[in-house]
Amino acid sequence: MIDLLSFSLCLLAFNGFALAKPAHFKTVFKTRPSEQQSNLLLIVAWISILLSLVFCVVAQQGYGALLFCGFMSLSVLIIMLFYNFIDSLVKPFSILNMLLIGASGLLLVINAL
Repeated sequence: MIDLLSFSLCLLAFNGFALAKPAHFKTVFKTRPSEQQSNLLLIVAWISILLSLVFCVVAQQGYGALLFCGFMSLSVLIIMLFYNFIDSLVKPFSILNMLLIGASGLLLVINAL
């Protein structure tokens, strides 16, 4: 379950990095982001990707760094496909990803108890 959370956080991070760019933000929301929105997206993206790295390394020790590299590569590929070919589904995809992060995090907390 922690691997799913790590992958979802990585996906959220690269989606945030993409949305921080005015061109991608305008494609999705039909308006340009303000400076504050762009900075907030970058901060959330960096926190998300660092959390993903920490979860991977804590859960898998030495193998976690390799797993994290794979998660990053797959996340970039998925984000690239969405923004280049099916940009109308970026919003529902983002919502689904955030729900997945919440559900997997909740399941991790429940399993820890």
